[in-house]
Amino acid sequence: MSSAMIGSVIIFGLTFYGILSRRINRTIAVMMGAVAMVFFGHWLGFYEPSIALDYIDFNTIGLLLGMMILVGVLGETGFFKFLAIKTARFSKGSYYRLLAFFVLVTAFTSAFLDNVTTVLLMAPITITITDELDIDPIPFLIAGIISSNIGGAATLVGDPPNMVIGSLVGINFNAFILYLAPIVIIILFSVLLVFEIIFEDTLDRDSENFRRITEMDEKASITDKDLFYKSMIALSITIFLFTIHHIIGIEPWLVAMTGASIVLFLSFTSPERPLKHVHWATLLFFAGKFILVGGLDRAGVLRIVGSSMATASGGYPVLGLFVLLMVSGIFAMLVGNIPSVIALIPAVNVFIQQTQFFVEYPINPLWWALSLGVCLGGSGTLVGAHANLMVSSISEKMGHPLSFVNYTKTALPITIFSLLLSFFLLWAFFVVLM
Repeated sequence: MSSAMIGSVIIFGLTFYGILSRRINRTIAVMMGAVAMVFFGHWLGFYEPSIALDYIDFNTIGLLLGMMILVGVLGETGFFKFLAIKTARFSKGSYYRLLAFFVLVTAFTSAFLDNVTTVLLMAPITITITDELDIDPIPFLIAGIISSNIGGAATLVGDPPNMVIGSLVGINFNAFILYLAPIVIIILFSVLLVFEIIFEDTLDRDSENFRRITEMDEKASITDKDLFYKSMIALSITIFLFTIHHIIGIEPWLVAMTGASIVLFLSFTSPERPLKHVHWATLLFFAGKFILVGGLDRAGVLRIVGSSMATASGGYPVLGLFVLLMVSGIFAMLVGNIPSVIALIPAVNVFIQQTQFFVEYPINPLWWALSLGVCLGGSGTLVGAHANLMVSSISEKMGHPLSFVNYTKTALPITIFSLLLSFFLLWAFFVVLM
């Protein structure tokens, strides 16, 4: 390996050590790593500052920014609390039905409103309701994390990795729904059956405390009806534009910013309040990650990763599908699904060029394998996805700490099951049936 490769890998590794050790804020760690990568690249002549800026995908940044504003404003209205209480009342005294409804609502909401924002608003409500019922909230929180990552895999806007894939590969909103949503639905209902087995002790309990839930008025949860209706108008327009954006020739970031602009125009005279919903640290985290991965790409590291996957596939397309799915899933568990997808997209391009697997398809199934790998694999550990860390932080603040070990013991087997199931579904849909 060249000095550029060795140095860029060391910088990348030290950055993620800082994140995983939790001794330094993840955004600060990534920013420091990005700066170090640019300085090192400039010193060796393989990565200039102007080139580093070109690696930042502002389509992804704009898409995230717009959705944060739109969904944050919707959350202000009490919409998510309304959903939670309504869901609890539908369960009619069954803890398993309660878990199932929470999983389905979380997955569906994550698909269209992004999973990070969904769990940010659903987690405290979940804890509040389980406290009212006097049951352990941890199984519900773990199920919520996993279902949010599964549901987020179904659409372009559901999970940040899909936003990156859609932007960098050029896959539109409808394609994600057409090709991935059927697979995601099968995985979601299969995992629901697994939840029933794993969480049997929590779910098999007396339902007397449900009386407290039935006395709650979900309609009272909507604290600002005027803002609620205006937010729903903006959201409806946004989802409609997502379905036709490739036809009218506009990028997804413009759709998200259009929705955000509509809700700002209809509801606010000043942007200060809605802009509080923007996670600026997350946007900086993304920008820094793009720059970091750009350094790996310029140094030639990602070409080696792609070539290694091509070699591991042995010339068999089905094995290549499996290798990519598992590699991306393991990467997501260890370093997080966002850096994994940013790093693996150039590697997958090399993989496809060298093997010519599935090149006859309108959209190469290997991109769906990457999406499912990083989105589902992100559920395996607490550091696998930003949504996981959000729930862990909220649950700790509310008196129900979710440790890395306890989470992983439960979530890892479910994640492995979902990855294996997704491989068989990809194989069935794209190799056997097509």
